[in-house]
Amino acid sequence: MTSTTTWLEEMPSLASPSLRAMQYDSRLLLNRLAEDRALLTFLVHEIPHHPERLAASRVTLLLNRLSLYQAPDRSFEIRLNMQPRPDNQLVPHDHCYTFATRILTGGYVHVVRRRTNGWDGSFTGDDLEPAVVTVERPGSSYTLGHTMVHQAVMEPETVTLFVRGPRRKAVSHAAEGFMPPKDTWPASAAPDTEAVESRSATLAEYEQMRDYLIQRRLID
Repeated sequence: MTSTTTWLEEMPSLASPSLRAMQYDSRLLLNRLAEDRALLTFLVHEIPHHPERLAASRVTLLLNRLSLYQAPDRSFEIRLNMQPRPDNQLVPHDHCYTFATRILTGGYVHVVRRRTNGWDGSFTGDDLEPAVVTVERPGSSYTLGHTMVHQAVMEPETVTLFVRGPRRKAVSHAAEGFMPPKDTWPASAAPDTEAVESRSATLAEYEQMRDYLIQRRLID
């Protein structure tokens, strides 16, 4: 990376297990990046020059995402999420890490659920109760711990900045019985192979996501 990313290179580690510390540091990071159009543009256009970031840019059953910046020495990665698949947004799920999100465009209904069978392991819809329901709009942000289960029912034009902390558990979980059918999963990138829940974006898919952001005037 060049001196263009100096302030990102100076960001502290997000390895703290404290949710409050993650919330404070990640909010500063996401708010600053959301207002730094030149840096956001630079990071998107640089992805093809960094094989590890292109490989980490993914097409998933929920949405598409770009890997903007990786800092393994400081335990975080910044992503740009876009192009949600509305029919697949209803799956309650958790994550392997604590993360924070800032809405750039669009918005969604966000449902955080309370588990009734403990904080670890798999769960079904019968193990969940609604805890908090919010409406997220451009400029809003939130932080969620790795034990929490949520759903984000996104509007079609939603684009969000996302930063994740270090992995806290081996696997994430989705409510059993809620997974969308395989015919709604991302198409395979190679002929004669099965569709998967998540895979690396091809160069053509990266270019489509880049152009999508340019057309919506989020980057230059």
